Amino acid sequence: MSGPAGAPVVAVVGAVPGTVADAAVAAARLGAEVRVVGTATDVRVRDELAGEGVGVDAVTLDGHLDADPVRRTLDAIEELGAVLVGTDQSAAVVAAAVGTAAGRRVPCVLDPDPVIPAVVGLLDLGAVLTPDADELADLVRRGAGAEAARRAPAEAAATLHSWSGAPVVVTLGADGVLLADDGRVRRLPAHATQVVDPAGAKSALLGALALLLAAGEELADALEVAVVAAGLAAGAAGRRGSLPTGDALQSALDD
Repeated sequence: MSGPAGAPVVAVVGAVPGTVADAAVAAARLGAEVRVVGTATDVRVRDELAGEGVGVDAVTLDGHLDADPVRRTLDAIEELGAVLVGTDQSAAVVAAAVGTAAGRRVPCVLDPDPVIPAVVGLLDLGAVLTPDADELADLVRRGAGAEAARRAPAEAAATLHSWSGAPVVVTLGADGVLLADDGRVRRLPAHATQVVDPAGAKSALLGALALLLAAGEELADALEVAVVAAGLAAGAAGRRGSLPTGDALQSALDD
């Protein structure tokens, strides 16, 4: 995995604490230079994030974040490699982050937790959407109705992908992930592990995926590695304590 020298730069837009904030930690542990743009509930959680080597200069403590500062902050990152966006901020902030990534032509990963109406309208910007099964059903219901939302995950993923052609990655826990891309859907099995605590698995996957896309990896190749990172996290305890280092991930890949 990448080390600090020449490390890929990942910007993470979201609330602290939260899934994408933990993904920021995951990406940092794997070797990325990570900068978070978002809101923190208090100084302690912001400082904990900084203690993980994550840049927090653009994390506010007043619970408020506007779209324009998000655009300016992302535009100011010269070596920006990828943007990871959570929907735990306002719709305007989410749209600003995804739109800035698209304008700069850098990969964007959009995690729809929670599902907000703005997500469907942003699909045309090409972000990699990463719902779980319930979020997938909710998104499909919003765009195609209740009957479509009852489809099996693979069919629902194909439906969501067909609306814009943007990639869809559906996380299914022990059943692995689905990748809908280039007009087809395929399943990647979960990494074989004795599950201890799955709490950090999604964040590990998101962090690894953002890092690898920032490093120039193709989506399918990046996702295969990210699934291993998720498996390592599920095999250890704690949301952040379980997140693997770059050395641990490389060792698992070499086995």
